[in-house]
Amino acid sequence: MKRGMSRDPSDEEDLRKVEEYLAGESRAFEYLFGKYREKVYTVAFRFVHNKEDALEITQEVFLRVHQGLGSFKTDSKFFTWIYRITVNRAIDLVRSRKSRRTVPLEGAVEGGRPLGEVLPDPQSSNPSDLLVRKELSESLFNAVESLSAKHRMVFVLHAIENLSYKEIAEVVGCTLGTVMSRLFYARRKLQQILADAGTVKR
Repeated sequence: MKRGMSRDPSDEEDLRKVEEYLAGESRAFEYLFGKYREKVYTVAFRFVHNKEDALEITQEVFLRVHQGLGSFKTDSKFFTWIYRITVNRAIDLVRSRKSRRTVPLEGAVEGGRPLGEVLPDPQSSNPSDLLVRKELSESLFNAVESLSAKHRMVFVLHAIENLSYKEIAEVVGCTLGTVMSRLFYARRKLQQILADAGTVKR
């Protein structure tokens, strides 16, 4: 199998496990499942905001991974491949079921600015602070939900999952320029929506 010249140890270990599994070592898949189970669940949950849906997506993702390992291109990163499967399945579910939110969404609003800088201190017991934080969280969630699937995808992966532009490009399957353009649009759109709602200043 062809491998890149500059992989980090984690990527190399993933590829070794893929090779071992394809050679008949079933425990190799258990390693991959254990390593990425929580990450897949977290990414899915960021999109669907529902525990049951996120768990369902996680199960489906690993089923697809299990079935598709034989066709996995080892010149790519395993984590990029599994992220792509997860994001695509989550987007499909959002479109088909319009999953409802169960917890607040937190992430960047403008230029990587964290929501924590906009909302009141989460440790505050002041009733007015708690109410404001709840309202602002809901405003941001609704704003993110209003984005198109392709713009929401890059926003979530960058602002919440902390993936680099290059990693997002690999997950989404587009150029770095496209990632930057979509992320810029998403941030500008969110800023506009939240400013119109009086949540943040223009």
